[in-house]
Amino acid sequence: MDARACFTEEFLYLIDPDNPRICVEVWQPIGLFGHARGLLGALEVGRGRGFMLRAKQVHTVGMAFPIDVIHISRKGVVLRVRTQQPGRVGRFVLGARWVLEMDAGEADRLGIRVGGRLVPQQ
Repeated sequence: MDARACFTEEFLYLIDPDNPRICVEVWQPIGLFGHARGLLGALEVGRGRGFMLRAKQVHTVGMAFPIDVIHISRKGVVLRVRTQQPGRVGRFVLGARWVLEMDAGEADRLGIRVGGRLVPQQ
């Protein structure tokens, strides 16, 4: 199943203004069902792509693949980056406004690090 089935057709691009190598194509869920369903049933997110939720914590219960979980503050500061295996409940991160979910290893491949910034491309 395509991960975009419950997401908007318009994409948001997150960039790090200090690192031009980082650009992530992001989908956001449509409504409550899309938010609750998240990536369940998907087989991957895709290279250079992510799914972003307004949350402080996520879980991978029922998921088929590991993901990178990136917690982002209201100002776009990356607070935490971790790989989470299927069937786990992630840590609640104070100060997080958004959680970006990507295929496992994508954060490292792109150079997304704690202290960096991810902001919408203008």
